[in-house]
Amino acid sequence: MNKPFGALDRYLLVETIRPLTVGLGIVLSALLLERMLRLFDLLVNKGGPFVLVLKMVANLVPHYMGMALPAAFFLSVLVVISRLSAESELDAMLGCGISLKRLIAPLIGLAIVLTVATAFLFSYLQPHSRYAYRSIVYLVTNAAWEAILEEGVFVTAQGRNTIMVDQIENGGRTLHGVFVHQFHKDGSAAAITAKRGSMVRSDDGTNFLLRLVDGQQIVTRPEDRQPSASTFDTVEFRIDLTNNVPPFRARGENEREMTLLELWERRNDEDPGMQRRVRSELNGRLARILSIPVLPFVALPLGISAKRARRASGLAIAGGLLFLYHHALQFGESMADLGRIPPAVAIWSPFIIFAASGAWLFSWANSRPGSNPLASLAEWLARWLGRYGRPVSDKTAAS
Repeated sequence: MNKPFGALDRYLLVETIRPLTVGLGIVLSALLLERMLRLFDLLVNKGGPFVLVLKMVANLVPHYMGMALPAAFFLSVLVVISRLSAESELDAMLGCGISLKRLIAPLIGLAIVLTVATAFLFSYLQPHSRYAYRSIVYLVTNAAWEAILEEGVFVTAQGRNTIMVDQIENGGRTLHGVFVHQFHKDGSAAAITAKRGSMVRSDDGTNFLLRLVDGQQIVTRPEDRQPSASTFDTVEFRIDLTNNVPPFRARGENEREMTLLELWERRNDEDPGMQRRVRSELNGRLARILSIPVLPFVALPLGISAKRARRASGLAIAGGLLFLYHHALQFGESMADLGRIPPAVAIWSPFIIFAASGAWLFSWANSRPGSNPLASLAEWLARWLGRYGRPVSDKTAAS
């Protein structure tokens, strides 16, 4: 019996991992695409290369992965069980004496693996990547040429470049009447004038490339008695703005940038506001990590319920249930941040309800093979409304 059961485990895992991978890619791409469009707007206004967008998007991947992974895993289990049920494979398995407890075992094993991955994601990757993303946005926003350069004003960059521009257009990227005076490490100096120029942000986002068109330059060197003059069609050099921008704050000033260990160490912070936010963030991450093993217990019974014509409705109910649970956790975190509800109540109450619902659904499906827990719940609600709702409606009509 071990060999068929091993083959069954492999079959269920392969059938689950396929839609999990596809679903994860689709959800993650959709979330990143929406944010990428906003990042393009930011760089259009501030100027910057496409590679800078890719760096910011890469730092957003752990954040959106934490949202997409539970949803993709939940829906993959639901879709696989729904397909097995619709094609009568599940009936054949149950007819051979394979219980739902045996069927859910490999899914729980996969859930444990995903829980470990999610714990590493929430505890380490997300805080560091969120800080890296915010630091890039800070540099793009503050290391802006138009924030430093003014028309008709001499501006010094790096301590070696003095620049003055007669007219600035297009958000500081198009320049007219440019004068540049440069000091070099070898003791030479250059005075450059150009009719027009442009600013292009470098790949790292902190520096700029100044491109001058149709100009003249006079260079003086210590070893030369006479300065040399020349004309140029185009010249380009790098301008470092890191000295003009205040350094970005240290990581950890925001609770969402702390690792789980750092949150635990600061759970009793002296600042009451920070203490509330830290405890809310800590409990919220732990609740989301521990939610992963609960997902198969909810998805499997709902997948059994979603047969043939009811498949679309079953998917809609399951998606709505997961959506409500996600927003219930967010609402609980908000209430805990404000200090209106303790984190233990605001965050763990939705988790307990969700876990209890999964236990009830799975217990019902396991004890009544072939039954539909959703249909039974709907019938119970109909009976309850028929028993208690009719007198109320009668009294309302009579009044």
